[in-house]
Amino acid sequence: MAMPHPSLRVKTVLAALGLLLPLLITCVAGVFLSNSPSAGWLFPALGLLGAGLALCIIALNNWLVLRPLRLLTRHVEQLANRQGAERRITLGGAGEIGHLATAFNTMVTEVEQRNSDLQASEQRYRIVSEFSSDFIYWRRPDGSFEFTSPTCREVTGYDVEDFYQRPQLMEEIVHPDDRHLLDAFEQQAQDGVCPGGELEYRIITQTGAIRWVRRVCRPIHDDNGRYLGRRGSLSDVSANKQLADQVSHLVLHDLLTGLPNRSLFTDRLTLTTAHAVREQGLLAVLFFGLDRFKLINDTMGHEIGDRLLVMTAERLHKLLHSEDTLCRFGGDVFAFLLVGRESKHEAVTMAYRVLASLNDPFALGGQQQALLTGSIGIALCPNDGKNAETLLKNAETAMYEAKRGGKNSFRFYTREMNAQAAEMLTLDTSMPASLANGDFYLHFQPQLAIRDNRLVGMEALLRWRHPELGFIAPDRFIPLAEENGFIIRLGEWVLRSACFQNDAWIRAGLPPLRIAVNISGRQFIEPDFVDQVAAALADSGLPAELLELELTESMLVSDEQQSLQRLRLLKKMGIQLAIDDFGTGYSSLSYLKHFPLDRLKVDKSFVNDILTDPDDAAITEAIIAMAHSLKLQVIAEGVETMEQLAFLEDRGCDEIQGYHLSKPLSEHDLVSFVTARQRAAL
Repeated sequence: MAMPHPSLRVKTVLAALGLLLPLLITCVAGVFLSNSPSAGWLFPALGLLGAGLALCIIALNNWLVLRPLRLLTRHVEQLANRQGAERRITLGGAGEIGHLATAFNTMVTEVEQRNSDLQASEQRYRIVSEFSSDFIYWRRPDGSFEFTSPTCREVTGYDVEDFYQRPQLMEEIVHPDDRHLLDAFEQQAQDGVCPGGELEYRIITQTGAIRWVRRVCRPIHDDNGRYLGRRGSLSDVSANKQLADQVSHLVLHDLLTGLPNRSLFTDRLTLTTAHAVREQGLLAVLFFGLDRFKLINDTMGHEIGDRLLVMTAERLHKLLHSEDTLCRFGGDVFAFLLVGRESKHEAVTMAYRVLASLNDPFALGGQQQALLTGSIGIALCPNDGKNAETLLKNAETAMYEAKRGGKNSFRFYTREMNAQAAEMLTLDTSMPASLANGDFYLHFQPQLAIRDNRLVGMEALLRWRHPELGFIAPDRFIPLAEENGFIIRLGEWVLRSACFQNDAWIRAGLPPLRIAVNISGRQFIEPDFVDQVAAALADSGLPAELLELELTESMLVSDEQQSLQRLRLLKKMGIQLAIDDFGTGYSSLSYLKHFPLDRLKVDKSFVNDILTDPDDAAITEAIIAMAHSLKLQVIAEGVETMEQLAFLEDRGCDEIQGYHLSKPLSEHDLVSFVTARQRAAL
C-alpha cells in the first residue's frame, strides 16, 4: 500500500491539533481553577486562546491543502499561452497530489496529440479540397453549409460566402429543364436523411454559362447513428459530356456528310413504323441512288466523288420537312423517311423534287462541272411492309428497278420486283462460274463502207446463255457487271477472245477486217489496261490496225490528261480508236480536237427517227459534217431500212451497221455471211 505523502501527515497533525488544542487548554484551565479559585478569569482567557490557536492551525491547514489546487488553477488559466514542456505542471512529491499532476500532464499530452492529429487531418483535407477540381461540401441537416471548398467558384462561379449566406443557392443554380431530376432524387429521402448516390444535370453559373455536373452525395452519421447531414461534391463533366456527345454523334452519323447513318435511320424507322401500324397511318421510305456514280469515282477520283456526295446531301437536306429524316445509307445511296403523309401522292411529289434538285450542275472548281442524275425506289407502310427491315428491302428493290428502267426516274415497289431482284442476285453470283464454264460468248455484227459497198469490219457483241435462266439480254447483265466490278474480267475476256477469233478467221482465209471491241469505263482506268491490250495482240498475233477500241465520251472527259496519255500509247501501237454513242453524252469539241481518234459512231437513237424527226435529222447531219471537218470517219448504228441508208449516204456518212446489213451473227454465221458477200462481189 502506498505511503501517504509527508505533507499530508503534516496537514493531518495540524488538523488534529486544531481539534485537540482547545480541549487541552480547557483541561489545563480546569486544573488551575481547582487549585486556585482566585484565578477565575483564567478559564475564559485560555478558552479564547485555544480557539484562536485552533483557528490559526485550521487556516494554515486549509492553505496547505488548497495550495496545489491554486497552482493547478493558475497553470490551467495560462495553459493557452504555453507551448511544449511549459504546458506540463510539477507539483512535487508523490501521493494524491503527485497522481493529480501526473494525470493532468497525461491529459495534456493526449490533448496535444489529438490536436496534432486533427491538424494533420485538416491539413490533408485542406490540401485535397484545394487541389481537387471538384466542389466539395458538407451540409447540415437543415441544409446550411458546414464546409465548402474554394473550388466552388471554379465550378459554379459563386464564392464560398455565397453558399454560406444563401444555402438554397445550391438548388437555384440547377437548370430549369433538369430540376425534375433533382426533385426526384430528393423525394427518395427517408426521415429527412439524404438517400445518397450520383446524379448528372446542368447548372447555370454566375456568368450565365451552362455546365454539366456530376453530383455525388453521401449521408453522415456519428458513432451513435445520429444523422449529421450530408457530404458530397460537384464535378464539372462538361468536357466529358461534350466528348460523349461527339462520340455518340460519330456512331450515329455519317462521317462524310454529317447525315444520320443507317443505324440511326433504322432505329427511327422502327419506331415510326410501329406507330404508323398502331395508328393506321401512312409513311413512306424513299431510296435514292445516284446514277453511274461508280464511274465518277473511277474516272474523276474519290476526292471529287466525296465532294459530290457532300454537295448532294446539302441539296437533299433542304427538301426535308421538320419530322422527316434523311440519311446516307451507304456509298452513293441516300434514304428518306417521310412521316405524317396522307397519301402516296405526297411521296410522288417528294420524288420529283429530289430528281429536280440535281438539275443544276455541280461546280467542282475552275471550269469543271458535273451533272448528276438519280433513281428512286418508294415503299409505303403498311402496304409494302409493316416493319423496318421489309420496308428498307422493298424500297431498295424498287430503286434498282428504276435504275434498270432507264435511270433518272422513280418506281413504287411491287411484289413482282422481288422475283426480279432474286433473279438479279442469281445473275450476280453466277457470273464467275459462267465465264469459267463458257456460258459467255461473242456475236459479231458486220460493218459496211457505204461508198463502195464493201465489208470493212465487225463489232464484237457479248452474249450470255445462263445454264438455268437461259438467254440473258446484255442490257440486263452488263450494268450489273459494271456495278459489281466483274466487267473488268469480262471485258478482258472479250478483248482477248475477239483478237484470237479475228486472227483465226484471217488464217482461215477470210479477208482482213477490223474488229471493234467495246471498252467499259472501269476497264479503261485499270492501271494495266494498255498492257492488257498489248498482250492480247501479241498472244493472238492479230495486227494492231485490225483492232478498234470503242470508248464512251464520259470516259475521256472525266480525266482528260490520263485519257490522252493512254490513247496516245494505244495509237502509237497502231490501234484504231472510236467514240461510241456520240451525241448522247458531253459531245464536246475539245476532246475531239485533241484526242487521237479515228471515227465517231452516231447513236442509233438518232438514226431511228432521222426520216420523221427534223431534230434528229439535223443532229445527225451536223455530227457527220463536224466529224469530217476534224478528219474523222463516221459510222451510223442501227440502220434498218433502205431509206435510212439513202439519207446517210446523201449526207456523206462513211459506214453503217444494223439490221439492214445484218443482225449480229455467230462465229459460223459470220463466216457464211462474209463468204456469201465475196461470191456476190465476183
